[in-house]
Amino acid sequence: MITNPQPLNDKKKYNLGFTLQYTLKIFLTLLISSSTFTFSTTEDELNNRYNRSSLAVMDFSYLRDTVYTLKPYFIEVNLATQKGYLYSRTDSVNEFGISSGTSRILDGVNTKEGLFVIQSKMPKWYSQQFDSTLMLNWLGFNYGIGFHALLGNTYYRYLGVKKSSHGCLRVSREMAKELYSKIELGTPVLVHSGNNTVFVGFGDSSDVFSYYTFEELPKILHERYSVLYNGEYFLNQREKFLIDRNNVKHSGLPIGNSNKIPKRQIVLPLSLYISSAIPEEKKLMMIERIENSTKFTLKEINVSLTE
Repeated sequence: MITNPQPLNDKKKYNLGFTLQYTLKIFLTLLISSSTFTFSTTEDELNNRYNRSSLAVMDFSYLRDTVYTLKPYFIEVNLATQKGYLYSRTDSVNEFGISSGTSRILDGVNTKEGLFVIQSKMPKWYSQQFDSTLMLNWLGFNYGIGFHALLGNTYYRYLGVKKSSHGCLRVSREMAKELYSKIELGTPVLVHSGNNTVFVGFGDSSDVFSYYTFEELPKILHERYSVLYNGEYFLNQREKFLIDRNNVKHSGLPIGNSNKIPKRQIVLPLSLYISSAIPEEKKLMMIERIENSTKFTLKEINVSLTE
């Protein structure tokens, strides 16, 4: 489990400003170059440095929070494009067409967005609501909503093209068979329309994770989403936590609204010296490394250096 930092002994007096400046100089030397820089301490100077840095042209609105699974697969569904994606821990991503629910047909409902997990599996299931329609390779995640195939090929022309079901996610019989053979109970299912603030990542059994109850998770996710919305993604520790069938119920979890994520995020002063020649993906990795290293140093640095 991730623990909170212990408070410093009251007997250890030190100048926090000097400690921060000293720490930033150390990491600037390690990560950027051996040159010497003088760090600004005023807000105006930091803003000017940001505007002149390579970070000023980076768009951070693509950042997403992450929840983790120990399962070998997870599924993403984009209702806007009517596409599904099967993510594998060991293989490439498999894209497939879906046809989701729509309220425009009689007794139909729009497929709900959210973060779910597979709650039930059945090779055959007859719908009690719709004239005992046979649903093949059923994978349920939101009460009576799930993935399934149908007999016949009439519905195939809508897959990946148009919403046509009463609420479920229809897939081809071939894809339904593949999903059924690979997907376990508790596998995450992320359903969105391109506006999700959260994504799913594969966790490793050797990683350290936190684990929260279903009652705790919505509040925690809202707090983490607010950090992104406020531009403080790089200023907060982001503990890893797992989702599974034990802490995600049929109603699912909130996925936020990525439209609220600003293009700019607050960064530590050291990040402003990252070269503009570095690709954006590597810039992000360096910023996160600086963030984690700086926080660790401020908590653990030998106080005698500033006495």
